[in-house]
Amino acid sequence: MPLNLPEYGIAVFRGSGERGWRTGPYGVLCGDFNVVRREDERKGIRGCSSQKKEIDGFNRFIENNGLLDIPIVGKKYTWFKANGTANSILDRFLVSKEWLQLWPTTKQYVQSRMVSDHCALVLKLCPKDWSPKSFRSFDVWLKEPGFKVMVKDKWESYQVQGYNMSIFKDKLKLLKADIKEWNRNIFGCVESNKRRILS
Repeated sequence: MPLNLPEYGIAVFRGSGERGWRTGPYGVLCGDFNVVRREDERKGIRGCSSQKKEIDGFNRFIENNGLLDIPIVGKKYTWFKANGTANSILDRFLVSKEWLQLWPTTKQYVQSRMVSDHCALVLKLCPKDWSPKSFRSFDVWLKEPGFKVMVKDKWESYQVQGYNMSIFKDKLKLLKADIKEWNRNIFGCVESNKRRILS
């Protein structure tokens, strides 16, 4: 059963996608729908005729209610089987056409999993680019005694939970912060120094 918050045009929904909803002129619907929209939204699960009916029913629900599926940013899937053998996009935000007219750059961002087998989703309404800042490396770092040892020691010290690529990603994030701190301690702010020298 949906939880409607009509003053904000928001509904939170869990379960079968066949129930109707009305939330006012600017609608947002989100939740674990427990069904995918297309076969390519799942991996490691064999399709069958009942799943095709569920997919068709869910797509009909979206179309009949004038909803739009907005782009997903981040992880490819929102649900992961505990043993890592299957993944699907079961969770999503669906928005009305009126919503997208007001906020055309709305995207849903898939966050890291913590406790649940589902990833949290965040709906971002502002046009600002939230993509990660690029990480620059400097050749001088490789010439600095102790740099490679510091990187190796730091990498091995990180205790990160998760699965394969998420562990790798989280370790890279930690390493980036440690290298930035190391750089400040050894070289100061290279970019500021460079600008000061060149001006």
